[in-house]
Order: sequence, then C-alpha cells, then structure tokens
Amino acid sequence: MATKETGWTAPLDTGGEAFELLGNSRKAWIYTYIRHNEDATIDDIVDSLDIPQRTAYAYIDDLEAAGFIEQSNEGRPAQYVAYTIDLRLAQGDVERHITPELIEAIARREKDGDIDTYIERYGFDGLAVALDYAHEYAEGEVTHHIMAREQDISPMEAGIILDALRHVVED
Repeated sequence: MATKETGWTAPLDTGGEAFELLGNSRKAWIYTYIRHNEDATIDDIVDSLDIPQRTAYAYIDDLEAAGFIEQSNEGRPAQYVAYTIDLRLAQGDVERHITPELIEAIARREKDGDIDTYIERYGFDGLAVALDYAHEYAEGEVTHHIMAREQDISPMEAGIILDALRHVVED
C-alpha cells in the first residue's frame, strides 16, 4: 500500500535534465499521444493536440534526444514510436517510479484542473504517490478515506484526485 514517507525530499520535483519532461505538460501529452498512437506523424500530433507545428517539432526533438521516442521509419512523413519509460529513483527504502502512467497523469493536468491543482499543492512526487493509491482504489483495495488519513489530506481532496486518476490507471 502506498504510504506517506517522512523525510522524502521530493526528487521528482527537483529531477535533472531527463525529468524536464515532467515539468512540461505539452511534452508529456506528445509522449502520451505517441505511446497510444503507434507510428504517429507530426501532422497527427499537431491536429490532435492543437499545438503549433514548430512547437511540435521542437518537442519531438527534445523527446528524441532524451531517448523517450524515436522515428520509426526512414521516409516522409516521419513517424514516431514511444519507448516504455520505467525510471526509478530511490532514497533509502523509498522508491519512486517514472512510468508512462505518471507521464500521462502529468499530461492530463493541462485539461484537468483537479490534477493541476493537486500538482500545485503536492508536486510531482505527491502525484506519484496518488497514482499508487489510484491503482489500489481502482482495484477496490483502498478507499479515499484511507488515502486521506495516510496522506494527511481531506477525504474530499483524496476522492477528487483518485477519480481524476482513474482514467489513467484504467486505460
């Protein structure tokens, strides 16, 4: 069960260059879109995510340089595929995972005010913990009251974030 760790210095909020993706919800959306739409093209990304083409190219370049995606063909239009990301950060006995689900949850902050508010209050590290609870919540193993008690937040706040993250863990 996910629990609140004392002394954890929230490394997801202070991560290095490879974690810059976490701070940019549009890059997270592009990664998530490519992950869900194999062989996506720039035009697909621009049309589906409603972003400027120049921005899409710049973000694609950044994601390729970080090793999160790659071009899957030799021709034009270029098509892209996403690698499955599973990065682990450990401090003592506590471990955090940067997974495609976490990146998708971050991407959804742009369109879901509840996720955005939660990140503003508790950071990416708090979102990672909430995502762990969301898995258990979707499986019926915990309630929002348990998360609220263990994370020292209101039951309403726990229920809101668990419902917002349900779409990520069930897709």
